Amino acid sequence: MSVSQTLGGASRCGWVLGPSLDKIIKNVAWRKHSHLVSACKSALDKFESLVDASDPTSCSPLYGLSFSDGELLLQPLIMAVESVSPKVLEPALDCAFRLFSFGLIRGCEIKDNSSIIFRLIDSVCKCAALGDDAIELAVLKVLLSAVRSPCIYISGDCLVYIVKSCYNIYLGGHSGTVQICAKSVLAQMMIILFTRVEENSMLVDFKNVSVSELLEFADRNLNEGSSIHFAQNFINEIVESKDTPPDVKLSLDLQNGRNCPEEKADGHGKSVDEAADLSGYSQIREDGFMLYKNLCKLSMKSSSQENPDDQILLREKFCPWSF
Repeated sequence: MSVSQTLGGASRCGWVLGPSLDKIIKNVAWRKHSHLVSACKSALDKFESLVDASDPTSCSPLYGLSFSDGELLLQPLIMAVESVSPKVLEPALDCAFRLFSFGLIRGCEIKDNSSIIFRLIDSVCKCAALGDDAIELAVLKVLLSAVRSPCIYISGDCLVYIVKSCYNIYLGGHSGTVQICAKSVLAQMMIILFTRVEENSMLVDFKNVSVSELLEFADRNLNEGSSIHFAQNFINEIVESKDTPPDVKLSLDLQNGRNCPEEKADGHGKSVDEAADLSGYSQIREDGFMLYKNLCKLSMKSSSQENPDDQILLREKFCPWSF
C-alpha cells in the first residue's frame, strides 16, 4: 500500500483529512507557520490510532470519532484556513468542502462561536475578503455544501452570516463569472432552505437552480454563455457531490431540536414523535422567517442622491427579490 493510501489511518474522516493535512504541510512556509505544521503532524499521528466508532450518531463534530477527538482534529484545518496563504487555502477549503459534502462533519444546532463547526465556517467566510477569484469560488463551494448537508443544523446568526458572506461575494466579485456563481449559490441556498421550511423537515428533495433562468438582464451584461455554463456545472457539482445517503435518524434529531441523543436539556427523554408535535412551529420555520426578514431588509436599501444609479447598490437591492 502506498504512503498516500495510509495517510489518515482507518477512519473515514481520516481518509479525507489525512491527505489534505499532508498537502498543507508540504505547501506551507514552515518558519512562518510552525504551529500549523506541528498541529497537522500531530493530527496525522492521532489518526493512525483511530477507527470509526460503532455508533456514528453521537454529537461529535466528526463522523465516527469522540467529541474531544473531533474538535482536536478539526483545529488544524481551521488554522490552515486562517493562515490566508493561497497555497494552504486550496487544500484546506477543498477538504472542508468534502467533509461537508460527504456528511462527515456533523453537528447539533450551529448558531454561535461556542461550536467548532461555527469557527470553521467563520474562518471560511473571512478568507473570501482576499479578493482572489479561485478562493471566492472555493468559499462558495464550502458554504453551499454546509447548508445542503442534512447532517448539521445551521441556525440563527450563523445561517444569516453564511448568506451575507455569499451576498458580499456577489456584490464585490471582480469577475462576472464569480458574481454569477455567487448569485446561483444564493438562489440554491434559498431553494434548499425554504423547501425545508415548507416541508418542516431537514430531509427534502429539491431542484437544482437553473442559472440561465435566474439571471436578469443586468447580470447578462457581465458574462457570456460560457460563464452561465460554468456556473451551472459549478452548482451541479456541489449539490450532487455526496458519498453516502443522509443519516435519517440524525436528521430527525436535528430537525426536532434534539441536540444530541445523549443529552436531554430538561432531564426528561422525549421520543421523536413527541418532539415533532409542535403545532406547526419548529426551529426550521423560525429560521426561515428570520432569513426572509433579512432578505427584505437588504432589498429596501435606497440609493444616495449623489449617485442614484450606483450599480453595486442596484444589484444589492434587486438580488434578494430575484430569489
